[in-house]
Amino acid sequence: MITTQERGWTVAVAASAIILTMAGARSAFSADALSFPPTSFVILNPDTGIAIGRGHYRIDRTGEGATLHGENHYYDDQSDVETAELQLGAGGEPPRLVEFDHTFFDADGSIQRRAHLDLKSGAATCIDNSGAKKSEQAELLSIPDNTWAGASIVIPIQDLLRARAKGVARPIHVFNCAPGPKIFAISVKIDPGNAVWAAYGAEAIRVEVRPDFGWLNIIVAALAPKIHAWFDPNDGFAFVGDDATRYYKGPRIMLVKTR
Repeated sequence: MITTQERGWTVAVAASAIILTMAGARSAFSADALSFPPTSFVILNPDTGIAIGRGHYRIDRTGEGATLHGENHYYDDQSDVETAELQLGAGGEPPRLVEFDHTFFDADGSIQRRAHLDLKSGAATCIDNSGAKKSEQAELLSIPDNTWAGASIVIPIQDLLRARAKGVARPIHVFNCAPGPKIFAISVKIDPGNAVWAAYGAEAIRVEVRPDFGWLNIIVAALAPKIHAWFDPNDGFAFVGDDATRYYKGPRIMLVKTR
């Protein structure tokens, strides 16, 4: 298990709510670090297996950076759009997240929720219009190294799986609205072997993500939420799906890559 320092926890948003990176004697990311071609997903109710929507994610290179773009559309006409602006590392250093936005829309197109973080300034905003009492919380956060959000977390875990790096773990942090702006530490466990993931219909390796509460893990481990994500070892460890909540305390959804 790869464990980070205690900071708290939230369940990451759909498509990714995932994950980690590692640094041993060498810190270079592989050439595939930003390999995320246009990929389509079906969104399932994990309890019934019934399809409830469709998703599409991709990474576009933009000069010295890249943009991860994701969209999810549900059959009840709700939707959400996610963007993550990435800055490429120099001299083999890993890329880093510099700005993140995830906006959720009601069926009529109005904003239901929004999570936004500018990692350069630390300015974070969480909007929740879902209830009778609307909420908008803004804070200036201190951003730890190796902070990710949403689907961008796929990037470091893919590189870890490809390189099978050995060494001391870098602390991994995740931003989310829970319900206000927060940054959390996580602990990660990679299954020792591959297995056929029935939803995907092929072999995959599973990663489990849990909150890290330090010594309190012994007390709260059974109550703490966890996320599962799957990667295809026969396709360059491409991200093929996850099982997580759509947003903080929201409904569980399962994202599965269409084959």
